[in-house]
Amino acid sequence: MSRALAPCGGQPKGTMAAQRPDLLARRLVRDMMIYTRGLKTSWVPLETMARRLMLKNTQATSAALALAETNGWLTVKDGHSLCLTDAGRQMARR
Repeated sequence: MSRALAPCGGQPKGTMAAQRPDLLARRLVRDMMIYTRGLKTSWVPLETMARRLMLKNTQATSAALALAETNGWLTVKDGHSLCLTDAGRQMARR
């Protein structure tokens, strides 16, 4: 019997984590914290974060961004640039 292995440090593609906006929003915010080193007012292109996290599903990404913005974790500018808020930095540290 052969078993599919998950990519290093992650879950297999197509898992529920990749589809749940709440989990994807948290993953996005945490990676923003790493990428910006927690610096305030660091704007990052959405394309950069999508590439870093290998985001392919635009609907799931849009839902995650909307959730992160609603929760006050991110500011989204023109749908293309992201910036962590104080609440986002705090959530990422948990």
